[in-house]
This record gives sequence, C-alpha cells and structure tokens, in this order.
Amino acid sequence: MEIGKMIILSGPSGSGKTTISRYLLSKIPKLKFSVSCTTRTIRNYEKYGKDYYFISEDKFISKIKKYQFAEWEEVYPKLFYGTLKSEISNLWKKNKHVLFDVDVKGGLCLKKQYPNNSLSIFIMVHLEILKKRLFVRNYEELSKIKIRLNKAKIEYNYAKSFDIILPNINLIQTKKKAMKLVSDFIKN
Repeated sequence: MEIGKMIILSGPSGSGKTTISRYLLSKIPKLKFSVSCTTRTIRNYEKYGKDYYFISEDKFISKIKKYQFAEWEEVYPKLFYGTLKSEISNLWKKNKHVLFDVDVKGGLCLKKQYPNNSLSIFIMVHLEILKKRLFVRNYEELSKIKIRLNKAKIEYNYAKSFDIILPNINLIQTKKKAMKLVSDFIKN
C-alpha cells in the first residue's frame, strides 16, 4: 500500500477551516475528507458519516481504550473529537490523500505522528472577526461562545508549531492560497 499525504487544517472554531476544506475537496479529486468522531450533538445541517461520526461518550472512551484513534481530544468538558486510524488507512488504500479539519491539539498530534507526509496549516483570524463569526452562526448560547473565544486565545499560541500560518482575512484569497499550498505539497 502506498502511503498518501495528509493535509491538516487547524485553527480556532470559526476560523474558516470547514469552508476552506470544502473548497479544497471540490478542486482536488485525489483529496478526501477524514471524517472524525465526536460526542457532540448533531446540528440540523450535518449528516452522520459525512461531517462526523456522532457517537456516545461511552463508545468514544471504549475506542480510546482500544487504541483506535490516531488522535483524540476532550476539546471541551465532556465533548470529545478524534480521528480513527482506520479512517486514514482506508483512504490511503484507495490511493487518496487525506484532508483533516481538526482542532489545534489534534492537528499537532497528527503532525507529530506523520511528520514526513503531512502539511499542517494553521488558519489565523483576528479575534474580533472570530467573535463576529461565532455570533453570526447563532447555534450556541453566549456562555459556549465565550468558552470558544477563550480557547481561541490559547490556540493562537500554538500557531508557530504548524508548517504554515495562513491568515484568513479575505476568504477568496485565502482559498486560493490554500489551493496553491496543497497542490504544491501533493505534487512533491
């Protein structure tokens, strides 16, 4: 089995990871999304197996104990996210490159485990813009938005640990830059 490459997009909640991920997936046929597991509640626009595998906390913990995750994190209290090793290997078996849209610690964990075939990109957004985006989403209560903003401040400290810091000021330009970075990485 030929091992493919990994593109790791990380950044705070609301930084644009998902939008950029969808753009890259629509433009690069050999790039496939790694569906993560989560214990959070499904949102009305999401689909099981496409956006996430929504599982119970007990099932998630069972997978941790069985070493089934390449990375996992309790991102917020009692709210787990993780990438299954089987998800990565299944995509590589299909000769695909894997795209991750993960939290910052998860991204760094993947980078550490797969240093030779991964490109890690931190999506950077000014905190005030991030705040506006989280409020516009309008699917969380104020207390949860405040938790996300406080977490973002901490996550910015990890930006320099990524291969590339990609500012997301103008989304159209950011998508073009991401496309060039990823295309060049896959070709090498």
